[in-house]
Parts: sequence; structure tokens; C-alpha cells
Amino acid sequence: MNEPVQRGRAPIDYWTLQRRAAEAIREIDPATPIVVESNDWDSPAAFSYLSPLAMDNVIYQVHCYVPHPFTHQGVAKRPREENGRPIAWPDPAKGWDREFLRRKLAPVVEFQKRHQCRIYVGEFSAAAWAQGADAYLRDCISLFEELGWDWTYHAFRESPVWDVEKVGPRIPEMVPAESDTPRKRALLDGFAGRIE
Repeated sequence: MNEPVQRGRAPIDYWTLQRRAAEAIREIDPATPIVVESNDWDSPAAFSYLSPLAMDNVIYQVHCYVPHPFTHQGVAKRPREENGRPIAWPDPAKGWDREFLRRKLAPVVEFQKRHQCRIYVGEFSAAAWAQGADAYLRDCISLFEELGWDWTYHAFRESPVWDVEKVGPRIPEMVPAESDTPRKRALLDGFAGRIE
């Protein structure tokens, strides 16, 4: 179940649906890892009320798009500027830096400590045109690696917004880059273990 969003009561809530699916899998397969997600678009904050599944080999997935005004700027008519300035990473005036990410991911860290479980960052990204997107990716990767979390970038060649092989000021004008982009270099460095 990708990025569940449940705000009110439901006959079968997002967590019960995932639990039932996991139990059905375990009836025929006791070993294959099962990945489950938290509520609110799989947000880190939702881990504060997430319950673990009573079974082995469960991986808890989280998505990291914080701060959303930075990561999703220019997406679906979201602003790309604030008070006449580009929305950038890092931004000391807003307290947006690697330690900001650590604070936002704290509910996931606490969940992991409490339940001794595996965490997987299934999505993280920033819009291609975001000022400092490469620095954001590097900060995310370094923090995920420090915490011992597995991670995957969202999303390779899915949409020009996130595609590290394209450049341009907005979706209709995105074109293939002639060489590695700073965002692609950040990912390659992350895959090679060259980010601390």
C-alpha cells in the first residue's frame, strides 16, 4: 500500500489492510520480507502512532519529503519563491539543514529503537530545479547511512520533476542533461559510499 492517507474511520483502515495482507503472506511464506507503510503519505510524523506487526521480517518504510515547500516547489502550482527569494536548501534562516532532517525523522528513529526493526526510506527527492537539491540529497543520504537505513531515490526516469538525468526550469522545458547533473552525482556518490 503506497502512501496511505486515512483521516477518519473506515470499515477497514489502512493499517488493518496491511496487517491482513501480511498475515495472508505469512500463511504461505514465513520468510519473505514484508514492507509496510505509515499513514499520512508514509510520513515520518505518523511513526509516532504506528504499531508494529506481530511477525518477523517486517520492514517499515518511510518517505522523506521534508520540508515539503522545498522538495515540492513548482510541483502542482506550489510556489518556487517565498517573499521574492528562491526556496533553497540549506536555509539557515528557517533552520533547514541536516539537523532539521534529523529532528523530522525522530519519530522513525524512536520507533526503530523501541521495536528493533528495519527501516527503509522508499522515497526521498527534491524538484530538479530546486536550488540546493543536490545538497539536500547528500544530507538525506548521509543521515540515512548514519542511521543504518536502506534507501531508494524517487524516482529514476519516472517524471522529469525528479529525474536526475534531466535539467530545465519546469516540466515542459526539461531536457536530457549533456553530462552528470549535481543531483545525479550526489546519488552516485551515495551509492559508492562517498557521502559522510
